[in-house]
Amino acid sequence: MKINSRNIRQLTVWAGFLLLAGALSACAPAGNTLIGVGGLGDEVTPTVEVGEILPTEPTEPPTATSIPAPFGSIIFVSNRDGNMSLYKTTPDGVQQIRLTASNSEDINPVISPDRTRLAFVSTINDNTDIYILDLNTLITTRVTTAPERDAAPSWSPNGQQLVFESFRDGNLEIYITNVDGSNQTRLTNDAAGDSNPVWSPVNNEIVFVSNRFGNSDILLLSPNGQVSPLTTTAAADSAPAWSPDGRFVAFKAAVGDLSNLCIIGRDAMNQVCISSIPSEFGYPVWSPNGQWIAVQARQSDGYGITAFNIVDGTIQQLSAPGINVRGNPAWSPDGLRLVFQAQETNGDMELFMVTAPTNEFTRLTTTVSYDGEPLWSDK
Repeated sequence: MKINSRNIRQLTVWAGFLLLAGALSACAPAGNTLIGVGGLGDEVTPTVEVGEILPTEPTEPPTATSIPAPFGSIIFVSNRDGNMSLYKTTPDGVQQIRLTASNSEDINPVISPDRTRLAFVSTINDNTDIYILDLNTLITTRVTTAPERDAAPSWSPNGQQLVFESFRDGNLEIYITNVDGSNQTRLTNDAAGDSNPVWSPVNNEIVFVSNRFGNSDILLLSPNGQVSPLTTTAAADSAPAWSPDGRFVAFKAAVGDLSNLCIIGRDAMNQVCISSIPSEFGYPVWSPNGQWIAVQARQSDGYGITAFNIVDGTIQQLSAPGINVRGNPAWSPDGLRLVFQAQETNGDMELFMVTAPTNEFTRLTTTVSYDGEPLWSDK
């Protein structure tokens, strides 16, 4: 079922801000601007200006008549058959296949760089561990076996390792493991909680969230084992997300009960917020070409998706009547669409897709159940 709503609102509230790298936003007072270098490891990346994040010539959005059909497959979580399990569907929602079937609760799928495997979190008999599903054979392999909770896996760029959070030592810490479960190594050792690790898509740097400095901050773990802060402001920072080229990290900076969306260089330079007004934002999600950041957000008429163009400052508010976006959206491989979960008036959570250039919404699932946590693969 398609829902057309031509109410894309393009608001140029900070056009060209990235070309003015010295202009800091309201996500932190001027006195808290980070100017030092944090976490330069064995693989040194030259310092870059925020204005260099993308080519200065923005890509023209395609017209409605030139938009190609969606392709690939969408992975998601559903409890339609009793337990939370992993499923796959074609982008039109026609062919839906169950990928895992056991007495476990399977959630949080993360696809490998080569798009052939899924790392996910599974709970069996109150024990939460990390597993890998081969998408070709549908064979599941257990990666961690600690009696304590292991969660939040993130793939290394070469697909040979996972970084994850674990409570196995009585405190949330960051660990690394080979995909076969061997060589599980603790990377952080602090009395504070360290969580939500995300591996850079291009090198061996890892960002994570820690409260070791008194509140939630974004930290960088370098290949040489050095831990350095990316953010150290009084505001609580969370939800780090690497840009596709590994040079920048998007994150949420708390402002009371709300937050701003901000970007900072991986060298802790040039922090700037891309949102002009604090709001209820979800996790930032970069488009494949790095030109947009999409996020679930509170809008004037409910919850929708707000997409920030970090080349020209344009903001698109994608929404349709009766569709309340929940959770984090996922981009299609070509960056033209987003898949997301939305809650209906009867409480069901279903999957929808929106074509960004036209604000056309399509419903993908119709079961009386929870369907959510989507991700989009090109295979």
